[in-house]
Amino acid sequence: MLPTAQLKAFTREAAAILARESDLASFEVYTASSESRIARLNYTSDIPSRGLEEFKSLHADGFQLRIAMRRDPHEVGTAFEAADLSRDSVRDAIRRARSAAVVDPHFPGFLPELRERISANSEKSDLAKVNDSSIAAAAWDALGGALESFAKHAAKQPSASPSERPGLIIGGDVSVIRDRISVFNSNFSEIRTDESAHFNASVTAIVESLDAKGTGNSLGGSVAAMRTASSVLGRDAVMRALALGHGVRPASGTFRVVLGPQPVAEILNYMVMGSLTTGAFHAASSAYHAKFGERVMNPRLSLIDDPLYRAGAMRRRITCEGIPTGRLEMIRDGNLVGLLSDFYDSNRLLTDEHRAEKLGPHAPEHVDFPPLNGYRLGESGGRRFDASPGAAGSNVVMRTHAGLTEPELIRTVGDGIYVGRIWYTYPINGQRAGDFTCTVSGDSYLIRNGEISEPLAPNCLRINANISEVFLNPLAVGARSLPATVWGSPEAYYVPALAAERIALAEVGPTT
Repeated sequence: MLPTAQLKAFTREAAAILARESDLASFEVYTASSESRIARLNYTSDIPSRGLEEFKSLHADGFQLRIAMRRDPHEVGTAFEAADLSRDSVRDAIRRARSAAVVDPHFPGFLPELRERISANSEKSDLAKVNDSSIAAAAWDALGGALESFAKHAAKQPSASPSERPGLIIGGDVSVIRDRISVFNSNFSEIRTDESAHFNASVTAIVESLDAKGTGNSLGGSVAAMRTASSVLGRDAVMRALALGHGVRPASGTFRVVLGPQPVAEILNYMVMGSLTTGAFHAASSAYHAKFGERVMNPRLSLIDDPLYRAGAMRRRITCEGIPTGRLEMIRDGNLVGLLSDFYDSNRLLTDEHRAEKLGPHAPEHVDFPPLNGYRLGESGGRRFDASPGAAGSNVVMRTHAGLTEPELIRTVGDGIYVGRIWYTYPINGQRAGDFTCTVSGDSYLIRNGEISEPLAPNCLRINANISEVFLNPLAVGARSLPATVWGSPEAYYVPALAAERIALAEVGPTT
């Protein structure tokens, strides 16, 4: 990765070149260096394997220019350049931005100078400097824990046979994602910089002889947290797989369901977060269209985004537009009170002539949408030079009132299904309808008489539901918000388990 000092020096030089262009009314320079280092697990008991593959990596260094023309301040052009941080590349990018300029009547100009003081980044993550040997050691710890646990416990399985090949497969990865940015526009008095780093680790254990799959996931913001997580992830994944052997396949029906933290996070990620933005309300595509200020979740639920959340994996001081980050309440005691936003969409919604209709009758007369969430993000939350600003969360936290422990949730359900993991979640009938479907992928059980009973076979059921059935009318809510990962998501989630009264589940036939 490029050092912050180099990014800042280039940003200053590029700004000086842009300031001398007489046909420009205003401009913005965004420079970023990002890196993902991935140690991928690949172990098979019955086929020779390396156990740990060669490192995968993704580097993205470059800059992006945005310009507004003097002849029409709404005429805006954008260009970016990878790797080449030179004066010639700046001049070439200016030429390309001019040729790409179009008139955007909604363009409000660039972010003005702010009175808020940007706090010093006194809590830089040590993951910013972690070396490959430490990441590889964490991955080997995860794999070693998985193999040790399997050797210790597999023989105790009632169905285990000395002559039967276990067919143990271990997959997953330990990934470190880090970035540094520098941003300046012609309204600023100084260049603004930031950096962040976090890890995401996952292990999947498949025991083919048992037709079982178990998983373990963790995320965090320090080397110590990565080491601690890796020491238990493999063991936990194997123990879950062994407990899920020879799972049952329930018939289609409507069930009481406990959704664990990972399913809750996944449904939030794919179905709710995209509806909690000023862009979605402006486009009239939000599942909460015309419901701003109204109850959209159960009164026991609140949802916030906090880039400086002390227990959060993501730590960001400024947005990719240069504004200091801050805690944003989206749902307070079930009521929709705030929206994720970048500077462009904040202004676009506030000046929309149909704003009152789109927000709804219960929206305050004087409402503001501070642009606290304008990021240029790639996969897994890294900030990239070639992405456009858009609204996204950092650490999304769901708080609860009158929450129950997980055993209490299960007892409340009585007879039903515990869903521990889902995948392939996506909207049906459009985002605004709030309908979704997903597959129960593993770590799931039948619930009988208020207790965990037989395991479910992986991928044997598909959920077809609406977000209101999960969040507006839950049977009960969990007491603890636990970290949960969603593959490829730019946000980290900290959410409880929830119990739902009536969820439709469709049987998925076994593959032959």
